[in-house]
Amino acid sequence: MIGKLGKKLGFSAREEGPDWEARNRDLVEVIRAGDLPRALEDGKKMVEYVDRKFPRDAPEKATTYNNMGMIFLMAKDFEMAGDAFQDALAIRRRLLGERHKEVALVLLNLMELYRLQAQDILMETRETV
Repeated sequence: MIGKLGKKLGFSAREEGPDWEARNRDLVEVIRAGDLPRALEDGKKMVEYVDRKFPRDAPEKATTYNNMGMIFLMAKDFEMAGDAFQDALAIRRRLLGERHKEVALVLLNLMELYRLQAQDILMETRETV
């Protein structure tokens, strides 16, 4: 079962391998290293994996979608980052309620997304004025 984010990414390949925790650790290391091309590739594979392996409201999906949001944010793909963060937020709210630290973390990521979007707009308009 592929989720909304997986559909937007257009998955077709199916691969098996290490469990979710090991894959997640590896992905986080790639994100922290700032290797954007590899993070995009590995992140897309991870989304496909969790969409296929886990139920709709699995915490692993929320974490993976949040990580994918960070990757898209690094790539300045603000629309896809917003979609990924919103999907992560919806799952965490359903699982944990409104007032949980994991919900707050995604909200902070959304705040950073909006800050960067605003900064990008201001820089763009400054150049044209």
